[in-house]
Amino acid sequence: MPIAFDTTGWQQHDRATWFNPGNGDQVTLSYFDLVPDLPASLDDLPKLRHDLAVVVGEVGCLIEAHVVRLGDVPALLQVVKVPLPNQPSGQVFLGSFTVPKADSSAVLKLQAAERGMTGMREAVLVAQLGFENWVMPHPYAPEVQGRLPFHAGDDPRFDPQFADHPLSRLRAWAHHVVRTARVDPRFAALPPFRPATQPPAAQPPAAQAPAAQAPAPQAAADTGAADTSADVTGPTSPADFTAPPTPTPPADFTPPGESPAAPEPEPAAPEPSNPAAPPGPAVGSTLTTVVPGLPIGGYLPLWVGEQCTFWRMSDPEAVLDKLGLGALARTPLTDRRFRDLVALDASSATITLLDRYRAEDGSTGGSVVRLTRVSGQEAHQALTTDTLLDAFRRLGRISLAAAERGEHVTLEPGTHNGDLAEPYVLLAVEEHEGRPVATARTAPPPPPDTPMWQGTAAVTAPATRESVEAGGLLAMYAMNTWGEHPLRLCLTFGPR
Repeated sequence: MPIAFDTTGWQQHDRATWFNPGNGDQVTLSYFDLVPDLPASLDDLPKLRHDLAVVVGEVGCLIEAHVVRLGDVPALLQVVKVPLPNQPSGQVFLGSFTVPKADSSAVLKLQAAERGMTGMREAVLVAQLGFENWVMPHPYAPEVQGRLPFHAGDDPRFDPQFADHPLSRLRAWAHHVVRTARVDPRFAALPPFRPATQPPAAQPPAAQAPAAQAPAPQAAADTGAADTSADVTGPTSPADFTAPPTPTPPADFTPPGESPAAPEPEPAAPEPSNPAAPPGPAVGSTLTTVVPGLPIGGYLPLWVGEQCTFWRMSDPEAVLDKLGLGALARTPLTDRRFRDLVALDASSATITLLDRYRAEDGSTGGSVVRLTRVSGQEAHQALTTDTLLDAFRRLGRISLAAAERGEHVTLEPGTHNGDLAEPYVLLAVEEHEGRPVATARTAPPPPPDTPMWQGTAAVTAPATRESVEAGGLLAMYAMNTWGEHPLRLCLTFGPR
């Protein structure tokens, strides 16, 4: 392999892959016998940064890009964030060193994914910095509106405050690589990469390897205990290198400069076992229309009139796929305030999720989900830090969906059954001077020490996916000051 790097503390998975057993971070070392797909040479850093920001913005955000030196060899360092695939929240941070040559490249990459409780770095820093200072134009390409925003929370000055955050770990690893990694001198002497539109520069004569070298760091070896000197020295020509297979990464994005290998075929989905559907209401059953509360930890509150009852969901995803997303039938509180509505059959312990809109043939559809009636004590015990965060992050996604269909959402006690009244948090996207603005308003105003609110009754920011979804955490912190149990709250919708 052309790059040698320090593998201390890493467990080797195969010849080209290492894992950190403590946090799951993964390092891969790859050689590509292809012309690099970089949009500019390392000599034109402004264009390289701009074009990389544009490309990466389609799937995430380029946090930073620099030309660094591994030993005496220039390399491109990229730090990228992309959404966690197949997850409602969370990010993967990718840091890659690319040593590009005219017809090949070597890439050393770390990927560090958020695990468990995600978004805490952002939540804490938004409270410190304020929403108005959070999202910024991209410094390399101000016109780019990426899938993930460029924001103040990714600044390296905050890494010491969040030493175990994946972005902080990635930067610490990158600094160590710059200090300790080396590039095989024969690979380093190959002609440099030049884009097709850039004229070739005169090449210096091939450098000869020094007669004596400093001890090389541990590098890509077949086993962790093997002598790495052969790998450090490297083959004499690119044809002698073999691109190793790399495991499928958690992120479905490859930074520019790293040519992706052919993807592994997806395994065939197993045939469903076709379990019996839950029995619906029997003929003659009495259905009661009820208002669902805020689901937390697999439990669903149902308001039967003024009484709040508690139920454990057998299929939470079937409920969460419709609840709060504009898909269910509604009941009005006023002519501009509405709540979701479901039909409860207590005898069969099921709810029917009634579709909001009629089918083309005029019929009204719905799906049936089985529930189990539980005590308030059991439901309350399901409330933990993780389940509470999950519920309020979902509220942020509900707010985004509401904004996309021209509505706002209010979090308030289920006992509110008329006009807007305290306490509440209202989340909306509004127009201000011709631009969309994410707004969170609450009453009563939270105490000055409330995270994110800082004693104000309203928080605004330019409307991005991230700033709108952050309203869920704002609502959680405001709710914590009310003295109301989260399972006794409801969501109310209204036009923008």
